[in-house]
Amino acid sequence: MNTQRRYANQWVKFGASCGIIANLLFPVLIFVPLPDYLMLFFTAMFGITYALLGFGIHHFLKESKPTIYTQVAAIFILISGFLFNVMLMIQLTFKGYIESFEEQASPSDLELLNWISKTVNPIHLGLQFSNDFFTACAMVLLSLVMFRHPHFGKIWSAMGYTIATALIIIKCYSFPFTPGEVGIPYLLGPFISLWFFAICIQCLRKRNQVFELS
Repeated sequence: MNTQRRYANQWVKFGASCGIIANLLFPVLIFVPLPDYLMLFFTAMFGITYALLGFGIHHFLKESKPTIYTQVAAIFILISGFLFNVMLMIQLTFKGYIESFEEQASPSDLELLNWISKTVNPIHLGLQFSNDFFTACAMVLLSLVMFRHPHFGKIWSAMGYTIATALIIIKCYSFPFTPGEVGIPYLLGPFISLWFFAICIQCLRKRNQVFELS
């Protein structure tokens, strides 16, 4: 194996492993009550590991079908992970400040804090909308390449297209509010996570075949 292929193989192993870690952290952050310091650490690690998974997928897919689509998708996922990290850090910081003020606030101060919360929340939502669009575009590009890829195929591609299209439609329809605020149950998060999780597992499973390792 030449140096370039060995380098690509390392990226697949590292990037896919980061993707698995990120998608295991996702349900922990949502469903498990954690101390503040663990929540902060896991939140930071989620954004960082998620940002890197696209490079592993890119290097895996390009071995069978070289194209700029996977490279652009990896860049979009990197940006998405960055935006997600910034969004969650702002949310945690803002929540911590507001809760510390609420402990000694008078009724009139609580009204003011509530108003501040309502006016600042759209900043988080704007970052989330941006993150979602980068994620959806990356999913479309990856699905395009997966359609005829020997280790993925039409089913993987169709799932990616369907989830990404639904994400874009729901977000555009509900903008500038969250889907829940306009009466749309938003259940796409787990499906996006599972799709990327399954892709990362597949990349690790088929890595030896793709790079012809013994």
